[in-house]
Amino acid sequence: MKTERTQNESALVCAAREGDKEALNTLLLRHWRWLKALVYSVLADAQDLDDVMQDVCLRVVSRIHTLREPECFGAWLAILARREAIKHYRGKARRPDPTTDGFVAMSARGVQRGPLERLEQRELCQKVLDAVETLPEMYREVFMLAHSGALTYAQMAEVLDVPVTTMQIRLVRARRMVQDRLSDRNRQKVHER
Repeated sequence: MKTERTQNESALVCAAREGDKEALNTLLLRHWRWLKALVYSVLADAQDLDDVMQDVCLRVVSRIHTLREPECFGAWLAILARREAIKHYRGKARRPDPTTDGFVAMSARGVQRGPLERLEQRELCQKVLDAVETLPEMYREVFMLAHSGALTYAQMAEVLDVPVTTMQIRLVRARRMVQDRLSDRNRQKVHER
């Protein structure tokens, strides 16, 4: 049985396939947060994130008519975005240093902070991003999807094309690896003093 949101999304997909730009825009906005997290998880840096997201949007516009099953839009979008990100990642000769602007904006959720708190938040985000960047791809993907805050576990499992239990296990392991890496860095700082 389809939910109202699924039916609404299917109707939007059908309209987008017929050339309705507003419907396509609505679809992309609904999926933007988790989609951006997925692309970031493949790139492992934020420097080219906006460029790849633009390429994903262009690909969606040019390929939406090929989607046969409107109810599968989320999975189709995830596959398309992941392929675009992989293509970009493989095409780069070198990987630049990550920037934290996108992650800070994603994690701050509009909370007003003073300059010192913003600096501490930025430093913490950089440490987390550095730890996430070292994760194997399957753990990095699930971590970024989970922390985008836009998808349920069932939706994340669908995007990753794995059972929910597998996705949950990967998420627990990813969080543990990030926590271990952060703890290791803190221990190193204590020993250096």
